[in-house]
Parts: sequence; structure tokens; C-alpha cells
Amino acid sequence: MWRVSIPHVFRLDEVKALSDPIRLAILDILKEKPMSVQDIVDELRRRGIDKSINAVRYHLKVLKEGGLIELVGVEEVRGGVLKYYAPSKEVYFYDEPKEITEIVEPFINILTPYVKKGLEELITRYREELIEAAKSLKPCPYCYTQHFIEHIILESFKGAVGRILKEEDILNELREMHREADEPSQM
Repeated sequence: MWRVSIPHVFRLDEVKALSDPIRLAILDILKEKPMSVQDIVDELRRRGIDKSINAVRYHLKVLKEGGLIELVGVEEVRGGVLKYYAPSKEVYFYDEPKEITEIVEPFINILTPYVKKGLEELITRYREELIEAAKSLKPCPYCYTQHFIEHIILESFKGAVGRILKEEDILNELREMHREADEPSQM
């Protein structure tokens, strides 16, 4: 059976940031609300992970360099500064089943003509802008393009889907689908 090729776009700084279970735990903690370093240390301890403030600061630095968290607030406290961090991107963690391609293939088949039409329009209308954006990503004029145009297109689609997933009507529908998916099957 022919398998659908599902592209995965990875930035090296993101891969580094996501390569440590402590940083994954920190991202999971921060999805609830912005927190200070001490708040994160305390929550890690509640989860059975004992890390020093300096260790957590290091992990926050790597997550920030990876573009996964950002500084969202500063508060002056007793002559010092308390910094609050939050995710800068929506990150979903899950264990992907081996048969994921077979599971999503029917949906890919449904979406392909719509996405192709949008992609053709994007390429036709914004060809020069895509080329210029790709050139701006090249580290030097002598480097191979390394699929920078594909990267820009994939990141654009990912960003568009991310925005749509946050729209209120879609969020409400997804919440309802989650409730239905959590109900026991009646067989």
C-alpha cells in the first residue's frame, strides 16, 4: 500500500530545546499559566522532579533560545526582579501510534485538493515574496537552498492552522468533539 508522506519541519534549536524531559515538563507546566522560576521549581517538585533554581534557569534559557517560551511579565519584589515565562507557541505532546499514516490518510485525501488549490494560489500570487523570503533564510550566498521555500510554505500552513484552531467557533466544536471522544463506546 502506498503511504502518504507527512512532512515534519524541525528547527535545530527547537529539537535541542525539546530533547530533554525536564524541558518538556517545564513546557507542560507553563501551558497552564505564566510562572516565575521559583514557581516552576515548586511545581517540578510537586511532580517529583527536584531541580535547583539554576538548573531551571538553564532549561528556560534553552527553551527561550528555541523560540518555545518568552518573557511575558516582570515584577519588582524586595529589591529584585521576578520574571514570568509562558509558551510562545502552542505545543502538543502525544505518543504517536505506529499506524498514524493509515489513520490520517483518509483525512489527507479529503484535504489535499483544497490545500493544493490554496498552495497553487500562494505560489502564483506570491512567488517573488516566497523566493525573497527563502533567500533571506540562507546563511550565505553560496549555500544550497536546503528547501527554504518548502520550509516557509510548511511554516505558513502550520501557522494558519494554528490560528484557525484558536478561533472561538472552532474551539467550541473541538471541545464538543473532545467530550464525545471521552465518552465510553457503546458496542
